Amino acid sequence: MYKIPDIHEAAQKRVRSKAKFYKHLFFYLVFNGLFFMTAVIQGHPMAPLTVAFFWGIGLVSHYLKVFGMPGSGVLSHEWEDREYRRELERLQGQSKTSILPDEALELREMSKKYRDSDLV
Repeated sequence: MYKIPDIHEAAQKRVRSKAKFYKHLFFYLVFNGLFFMTAVIQGHPMAPLTVAFFWGIGLVSHYLKVFGMPGSGVLSHEWEDREYRRELERLQGQSKTSILPDEALELREMSKKYRDSDLV
């Protein structure tokens, strides 16, 4: 399916997306750790939970985008490739049966339902 340069490009894309996720995870852990330590020192240990919760939602969606659903493979790059191939095969099968080579497309003249003076 892939040509050699395409494989290299796809591999580079996947490595970059994984690296971005790991950087995102690192910053999530560092900043939320700092927020939590600051809040504990100030006597409000529950204060950073809102930030951690909503940022965590973003982190989980980033994980799902990069790695897919754990255990199922759904939404992973391999799953996308399989679905892409299935869809291509399905569409190619439809195009062979729906358009016969003997059929020609015909262009018809549209009827003019306006006067030239109506145009601006």
